[in-house]
Amino acid sequence: MNPAFTGITGYEKEDVIGKKPNVLQSGKQSDDFYTNLWQNLNEQGEWQGEMWNRHKDGSLIAEWPTIHAIRDEAGEVNQYVGMFSDITDQKKGR
Repeated sequence: MNPAFTGITGYEKEDVIGKKPNVLQSGKQSDDFYTNLWQNLNEQGEWQGEMWNRHKDGSLIAEWPTIHAIRDEAGEVNQYVGMFSDITDQKKGR
């Protein structure tokens, strides 16, 4: 969580810290999309691709996220870290 996240999504840290990432879901991706994302993330340790999320004001944001699984000494996933680029203007042809 950093100021760039707030600038792109409109969400403040109090809106998202401790919550699941689906707080941003746009509804544009299918359940299969998320099944594949989590399967790849947990098996391969990372995932990247295009997705649409929702700004706090309800507008849609096109993103290119990269997510990494963080494993403990036993090899178990205990955290995830991600970053994304806002590609909304490119997707809208601007």
